[in-house]
Amino acid sequence: MKNKKRLLIQVSKKLLEQLSICLGALLFFTFYFGITISDLAPAFTFGVFLLPVTMGMVNVFSFYIIPKYLFQQKYFLFALYTIYTLIITFFLIALSSFYGFIFINSLETIDSGFMMSKNLYLIIIGVYIIVLITSLFSAYRESYKIYLRNKELQFALVNGELQLKQDELSYLKMQIHPHFLFNTLNTIYGSAIAKSDQTPELILKLSNLLDYILYQTKKSFVPLQDEVDHLKDYLDLEKLRHGEKLKIESTFPKQLTGEMIAPMLFLPLLENSFKHGKSQGNEAFVELRIDAAEGNIHFFLTNTVEKTDQREPLESSGIGLQNIQKRLELLYPNAHNFTFEKVGSYFIMNLHIQTNQPKSS
Repeated sequence: MKNKKRLLIQVSKKLLEQLSICLGALLFFTFYFGITISDLAPAFTFGVFLLPVTMGMVNVFSFYIIPKYLFQQKYFLFALYTIYTLIITFFLIALSSFYGFIFINSLETIDSGFMMSKNLYLIIIGVYIIVLITSLFSAYRESYKIYLRNKELQFALVNGELQLKQDELSYLKMQIHPHFLFNTLNTIYGSAIAKSDQTPELILKLSNLLDYILYQTKKSFVPLQDEVDHLKDYLDLEKLRHGEKLKIESTFPKQLTGEMIAPMLFLPLLENSFKHGKSQGNEAFVELRIDAAEGNIHFFLTNTVEKTDQREPLESSGIGLQNIQKRLELLYPNAHNFTFEKVGSYFIMNLHIQTNQPKSS
């Protein structure tokens, strides 16, 4: 039922469109051929004889030649079929004019002055004017429809790409959460086994970190200060775990001016350094530096590694680096530089980010 109704509406629109063109063509012919006479009746009658060939040309150009050849950039075929159509219609216009003159001449009420004042070339020009105007209007309408369709396709494509990026980012975040939680719980478990007095403080630090992971990471961007604060909590947690066996040097911006950053971007890198960084003898070393100024953020991290780990490929450095690389490509395309390498007994990471994200209030 709906399809029939839709088809009826489409047919009605087409008929209305054809009727409008017919009426417009008749009005044009009436005034074009009757401009020098006082009685417009013969001009209207003559226009009726020219109407079939005129409408035929209009439909051939508007609904066949222009859409099929001009819009498809088949310019040679467009020119060829246009020439064919003009030649054929030239004779059809002449034939229609001949019978029109005969019919008008047969009417005793018509002044013969109309007959003598009409030149065949002027008649052909009049018909071609109608065809040209309607073809230009049809071409503009079709090109506008194509433009709107292209816009819709581009919009759908952009939305699809954004949805894919959001889904991938959500997946990457889901990777981080259990991975990070697993490592931290192992830290607390070791402390509990040793019956350390620092276990309650470790649990408190973990609670703060979990609060950040569960709630703040739902946001697209968070203040850099929040990320820094939780980096400090994590460093404190590791200090409590390792005690004097771990030497940590950290430098953070003294005053942040509201820079925004994707949540959990630095924390997995720091966690990675503790998971894969091994001690040299009895002491492990981690150095962390963060600088931020005018939308440029620099993250520097280095840690010691065991000599047995130095031959392993960098790609084996855990889920953290791979995850961060993918997130950076999605969040900061062409606006970041992330490098990592092993130099001697040290693993070094450098991350530069240029962010134009809005400042926090």
